[in-house]
Amino acid sequence: MFLIFCTIEQYHSQEGSASTALALPVRNSFKFNRYVVNPTFSLVRESNKYITLTNKRQWLQFDDAPQTNLFSYSGRFSEKIGAGIGVFLQNFGILTTFGGVLNFAYNASISRENNLTFGLNLGAYQSGIDQGKVVFNSPTASDPFLSNVPSNFLLTLHPGINYGTEFWDIGLSVNNLIAYSLTDAQILEENPEQSIQGHLIYTGYMDARGFFDESKFTGLVRAELKQNQTVFSGLAMLTVPKGIWAQASYNTLYGISAGIGLNVALGVALEYNYEQSVGNFSEFGSSHEITIAYRFEKKYRYNYGDDDQEESVFAAKPKKTKANSISESDRQIMAERRSRIEEERKANAEAKQAQRKEELRLQAQAAQERIEAARRRREAFKQKTEENRLAAVKAAQAKREAEAKARAEAAKQKTEEVKELADGKAAEAARQEEANRLAAVKAAQAKRAAEAKAKAEAEAARIAEEKRKAAEAEAARQEEANRLAAVKAAQAKRAAEAKAKAEAEAARIAEEKRKAAEAEAARQEEANRLAAVKAAQAKRAAEAKAKAE
Repeated sequence: MFLIFCTIEQYHSQEGSASTALALPVRNSFKFNRYVVNPTFSLVRESNKYITLTNKRQWLQFDDAPQTNLFSYSGRFSEKIGAGIGVFLQNFGILTTFGGVLNFAYNASISRENNLTFGLNLGAYQSGIDQGKVVFNSPTASDPFLSNVPSNFLLTLHPGINYGTEFWDIGLSVNNLIAYSLTDAQILEENPEQSIQGHLIYTGYMDARGFFDESKFTGLVRAELKQNQTVFSGLAMLTVPKGIWAQASYNTLYGISAGIGLNVALGVALEYNYEQSVGNFSEFGSSHEITIAYRFEKKYRYNYGDDDQEESVFAAKPKKTKANSISESDRQIMAERRSRIEEERKANAEAKQAQRKEELRLQAQAAQERIEAARRRREAFKQKTEENRLAAVKAAQAKREAEAKARAEAAKQKTEEVKELADGKAAEAARQEEANRLAAVKAAQAKRAAEAKAKAEAEAARIAEEKRKAAEAEAARQEEANRLAAVKAAQAKRAAEAKAKAEAEAARIAEEKRKAAEAEAARQEEANRLAAVKAAQAKRAAEAKAKAE
């Protein structure tokens, strides 16, 4: 039942042939064989070339458990090209797969810190039944169905793309985009391992001292969308320059894993990963993966690459020989390169800061110029407004003068017409108008007389109120004088002063009364004058009437 389940879950069988989908289980390591996950990873943040031999054994508690052997040569070959080739052998029960993978990646550098990488994996493998693993109930028994199932040779295509910045990488790939059977001369229509994969990677360095100084941290989040399910996974790896790295991952389908690796000698590395199934696969137990790798020393420093220098854990300190002196000089060159890189970074940062300061200065200058221009526009507008106002005032004044002149001319003409025509009715109207004017003058004079009378009455009331207040003050002072015998002299002095003030006030009041009497006499005289004017007007009116008659 285990073999049947795995066959349904992992492989696709076509009628008349035995074929399996290409699925290399390298999900637990992000140090070696990365190009299998995404074809761009043979170049992305890579500066070395590796030869690796990997053995992956799944669910060891079962007989004939899945097993994968992968031999690869891959890595960075130039500034823009990464490549790899791998040969693999997979055994899954009675099914066996043997083939290879050819990888190519090309990097298009957008800028120093922005890169766009394209990659492609081409797989070619033969899938069939291993007759040597078929077990029958008796030595003479056989299964004609199994003996008639031919092997199948397939080609697969796996494209990918990645966009990288200084610390981040994001990309997509399509696993088993095309699976073509050369045996049947057709494309596999239903491929359970066909999927779209998306990833997000962060690569950074720890700011620490001692053992973890310049250690690199890598975090990967990946989503794999298959036909019937979606698988999510995450991986974290810490690489110490001393030649040790550790990683841990989780996969929603296969479970959790942990691994450790180290450089056992100069260029030789060993890595082990342990995987424990969880969920529906928890009863399947554990899986083990071992990788032996050889790293070729890099001769160039790539812009979009891994510039870390890894030591060997068990390598003895080299003796001072000529070869070691060359190695020391290489290390010195690398140190100088790192120093230059750091200087370039500082220079770039200072240039950016200076550029930013210059931009801010130019922005401030532009803002000041805009403010000055606005001020000049406001002043020009004010000046123009003032000129327009003065022009309007002059125009209005000229208009009023013209109107006054026109009115004067009209009045003059009208006067001449009156004089010429000697119209009695006009003269009567003029006399009536004069009479109305005199009546208005008389009414205004009567109003002013009434207002003067009201003011005089108000002044008299104020004087009476002041007298009352003065009397009350005098009574209070007298009472204070009786109560305070000791200060009688002072009170007498104050009383004398108050009396003088009262007399001055009385004099002022008498003066005001005199002025009021004079005003009243003036008003009476004005009234008499108006009466005389009225009598003279009446006399002239009678004479004019008699003359007109």
